[in-house]
Amino acid sequence: MNIVEIPSYFWGLATLGLCLLVFPQLDPANRLHRLIVSGAAIGSILIYMIWRLLATLDLDRPVSALLSAGFFMLEVCSTLGGVLVLVVLTRRRDRLKDVSSNIRWLHANRPSAAIFICTYNEDIGILDRTITGALNQNYPAKVYLLDDGRRPEVEALCRRRQVEWLTRPDNVHAKAGNMNAGMTTLATRGEMPDFVAILDADFVALPNFMSHCLALFQDPAVGVVQTPQHFFNPDPLQHRIKGHLDLPDEQRFFFDTLLPAKDGWGTAFSCGTSSVVRTGALARIGGFPTDSITEDMLLSIRMKEHGFVTAYLNEKLSLGLAPEGIGEYCTQRIRWCIGAMQIMRSADGLFSRKGLNWIDRMSLMETLLYWMGSFPFRLACLLVPILYWLTGLTVMDAPIGELATFLLPRILVEAFAISWYSNGRILPLLTDTSQLLVAPEIVAASCHTLLFPGERPFKVTNKGGDRSRTVIHWKLLSRFAVVLLLTAGGMLFSYGSPLAPTFFSEQKDVVAFWSIYNVLVCIIAIIVCIEKPRRAEERAPISGTALFNAGDSATPVRLLDISSSGVAFANEGGWRIGDRGTISIRELGEVPAIIARITDRVVGAKILLSPQQQVALTHFQFAGDRMRTPDVSTLGSVLALIRGLALN
Repeated sequence: MNIVEIPSYFWGLATLGLCLLVFPQLDPANRLHRLIVSGAAIGSILIYMIWRLLATLDLDRPVSALLSAGFFMLEVCSTLGGVLVLVVLTRRRDRLKDVSSNIRWLHANRPSAAIFICTYNEDIGILDRTITGALNQNYPAKVYLLDDGRRPEVEALCRRRQVEWLTRPDNVHAKAGNMNAGMTTLATRGEMPDFVAILDADFVALPNFMSHCLALFQDPAVGVVQTPQHFFNPDPLQHRIKGHLDLPDEQRFFFDTLLPAKDGWGTAFSCGTSSVVRTGALARIGGFPTDSITEDMLLSIRMKEHGFVTAYLNEKLSLGLAPEGIGEYCTQRIRWCIGAMQIMRSADGLFSRKGLNWIDRMSLMETLLYWMGSFPFRLACLLVPILYWLTGLTVMDAPIGELATFLLPRILVEAFAISWYSNGRILPLLTDTSQLLVAPEIVAASCHTLLFPGERPFKVTNKGGDRSRTVIHWKLLSRFAVVLLLTAGGMLFSYGSPLAPTFFSEQKDVVAFWSIYNVLVCIIAIIVCIEKPRRAEERAPISGTALFNAGDSATPVRLLDISSSGVAFANEGGWRIGDRGTISIRELGEVPAIIARITDRVVGAKILLSPQQQVALTHFQFAGDRMRTPDVSTLGSVLALIRGLALN
């Protein structure tokens, strides 16, 4: 049978059926199954790209030819990055068994260890919580707080908590310089440990953090152990869509899926916080690198050049704060982009002559294509339909039947493959939205840094602060509002008026589907640009009964959740705003409380903790891993997204 005699939608339906039938039967832990999944996805991509090259470029007019070829080149770069990711995902290494088998070595050798907590301007409450986690390790480690803010109140906190407060006279080389200054101080004092852990000011280490990381250093080739970054507060997208417990945070695919796969190839790299470094290896490479504002990634590259690898331990051993506002989110991503581009232009970059093998260079190429390919292509995908509606110019000359034959199978197989690898932790609509929120700045920063790779200022991602007001990011919002109006307006004009340049175009229905997707992305982005108030502190669930003591009466209450400033319990009647007393909680003792909020089901009380009770609460929240982190599925994420959009 000739292929043209088969209905165009057949290939899409056949692909969907195969994905639904075959993928659930495959095991991500099976290497052969991973090869099959990546092979299927890469095969569908290659078929699509060959068709794109041979049959879809509009070369009839000079302007269309330029646009069509330019868009195709962006698609090639983005697609090549995606193919490299699929190749990387064919392997995976799980080091949890290594931890179990190496613990005996750790306790027999008892290497010395220290913890560096790096801070610049974070709130005292955030630092106090991080110090508590560092002091609560089940393996002995001396704690040093490296304060680049040189604040007297931080010195007082360190004195009270009995940890070392280290400062320096300047802030040269930002975080890397701060850590190098700390290492110099330890060397001068004769206190240099065998290993040093790195924690950002907002990351609380769980009790097993040091012991589990140190166990992997039985292998003398391991220079760095990196653990995943988990977050106990919702990121900007999760917060606005009201889906913290059902939607994955934006970094879950990277830490839960991609880094274990990179570790399988020997190309995992340090991500800064929640890592441990072998100080002997660090001395061999000359300390923490200062050539890039992402010194963590460059640290692993330098280690690799000197024969040391970065081991990735995919175990939740710390919890931190995700960027709380869209401004902080953008600042963080731009910093990562600039740092990666600085590395590419450095003597340790993709085309360096140092001791990197082809696998290391493939990993660097994947990173380069992520920043230089993915973001420009996403931006082009947002703007191309507008160009079509307003001018009639196309970048892809293909009837809808051929798109259903070639494009639809590629989209389905690739989406199912990534979902299968990530256990449902990827929702393409949210991934595209998160990238487009910062895409223009990423494109500008990556190009500028590659062309002018001089030193760039280090911008700290602000954590904490006042989140009690609604904040509208007008500049960012207006960007998406204009795209939304032009896309929707152009589409309506095209279908409603014979005067529209695309009224009689055969491409109209194809671009309409494309435009509807873009409209959804713009709506989500606009919602995210309107930051609603959020709690000053995240609450931890707590169960059991407490006693609310007011005068001579003691009322049993059923506890629901708790933070350092408030507690919630079930409303069983009889409460009034302003009622004062104390509440006796088993984990904390007796705490002063005042009723501040009453709903049909919940009573909220403000509480005032002593310093000792604050420490006890941090132990309760983090040592028992009670801070909420989402356990997601694809269906749950989709339902959460629909619910969140409806509520907005």
